Amino acid sequence: MDGLNDALFKSLTKRSAKSEQRSVTMRAGQLLKRMGGSVKEAAAKVGSSPRTFKRWLSGESTPKAANSRSLNLANRDVLVPQGRRDRLERSANDEYLSYDEASDSWGVHRPEGIGMLGGGFVVDATIRVSRDVRRRSVNLGEYLSSGHMTELLNAFLSGNEAGAAGVVAEGFELWVPQAEVLEIHEISFGPLGYGG
Repeated sequence: MDGLNDALFKSLTKRSAKSEQRSVTMRAGQLLKRMGGSVKEAAAKVGSSPRTFKRWLSGESTPKAANSRSLNLANRDVLVPQGRRDRLERSANDEYLSYDEASDSWGVHRPEGIGMLGGGFVVDATIRVSRDVRRRSVNLGEYLSSGHMTELLNAFLSGNEAGAAGVVAEGFELWVPQAEVLEIHEISFGPLGYGG
């Protein structure tokens, strides 16, 4: 799913995914700053010794690929504050999603008196449905559960792009089974709610 990682990175961290491509000295320095200046805590977050972490900071050595990945994942974890994690979890609720046997499809069926949808998990993407290819903003908030959002967050924090793509693909499959997501441009989210 082209663009998913970049869009998720930007929406969850409020930074560009390119920050993970910066020099190890810069990434280690960023983590150190985010950890309040404690080399011991920053090193523990990455899974390295304080001595090794200091060597990365000074540019004296570079981490192996696995440690470089751990450094990126540690930065991801500290960049997503608890409030943003909570908003992501509250951006989805599938309580009105139901399966219609007659049409062999899923749909959202809100009870009468429910107001307009607000918030949610909104994906701005170029989507093909049949021959129609265009950019659309799709609110998947009613097609996914808060458990899906937790799964999405965990996939992002662990660097599991396939896991994140699976959650988003499931939402699109429930929205319109024939939809083919060609490129994701942006993701936004906020607590799902209904105006009265």
